[in-house]
Amino acid sequence: MLKNIFDIERLIHSTKSSIACIIGILLTYWIGYPASQWVVISIVVVMCAQIYVGSVKQKAFLRFLGTLIGCLFAAITLALVGENKLAMIATIAISTFIFSYLAISMENFGYAATLGAATTAIILLGQNPTLSFALQRFLEISFGVLIAALVSQFILPIHASSHLRRSQAKTLEQLRNYYLATLMPSESSSPTEDHDVLNENIVRSLAKQRQLAKESASEPLGTNFDPQHFVQSLNCERDILRSITFMHTALSHIKKIDKIFNKQPGSHAFNETIIQSLNTLVKAIESNEEQESHIHTPSLYLLKEELQKNIESPSREELIYVDGFLFSAEVLTKSLARLARLYNVKVYETT
Repeated sequence: MLKNIFDIERLIHSTKSSIACIIGILLTYWIGYPASQWVVISIVVVMCAQIYVGSVKQKAFLRFLGTLIGCLFAAITLALVGENKLAMIATIAISTFIFSYLAISMENFGYAATLGAATTAIILLGQNPTLSFALQRFLEISFGVLIAALVSQFILPIHASSHLRRSQAKTLEQLRNYYLATLMPSESSSPTEDHDVLNENIVRSLAKQRQLAKESASEPLGTNFDPQHFVQSLNCERDILRSITFMHTALSHIKKIDKIFNKQPGSHAFNETIIQSLNTLVKAIESNEEQESHIHTPSLYLLKEELQKNIESPSREELIYVDGFLFSAEVLTKSLARLARLYNVKVYETT
């Protein structure tokens, strides 16, 4: 389902990119720009690999900024020394050094800095390196950037916020599978899948959410993204991941735990309630609509009683891990409850 939606959006975005190029070509013909290829190149560079309105806006701004700074470098050189070859070579070398240094040290500015160096070189090494040529290049690239931004925003816009919600639902699915694989291996659909691989996939999903959130925040129109709500949701997902990881670690240090966990009534009820809660949250987040869904937070009383009574002659280390396991289980249940309330899912506590 999600793959089909994304394929449709890719088709829409590719069509929009073509439309933007056509608009750019027609407008440059109408205005009379002699080098319309730079308008089209700017549209292609800004739009082709950026499907969301927010990402196109970010790319457009950085390309505009890099072009502006590069043109200023070239224009100042041309204004002071004219077409002096030695001065132009020195300017290209200095600008490349500065922009390269900034591109490496400033992650968000890297693309703009690269374009700044490239623009300086393109203008000064052109066949007609004059102030009017620098201004013309700046206007052409800026024109292309503007067209890309407007088409992305106003023609069938694709917002990162809609993908962010799908990514959140996918992350919860991964957390459910991770719980099954680490704490309920007999019921996991992929028992051979490595725990570390599952963990790394979840970490990547969380990183993707942060990127989508950043792009959602750059979309002033057509979205109601709430940064505070996202941060709270992300923190809940992180706490769930940490809790499951430590619960698995703690159980691996307790002898004969396989005879207790999953096989005793309290442990089984705890596991089933956690899985059901995660499944409910996945559906609630995917639907993005008000619905009468609810979750139950499992009681830790029976789980604690079973672990403490059924471990024969526990060592001091095992007792520490039992306490750590119970603490992590409590963090897990509280994180699930917080996450549910963030998405208006009712929470019923099991006593």
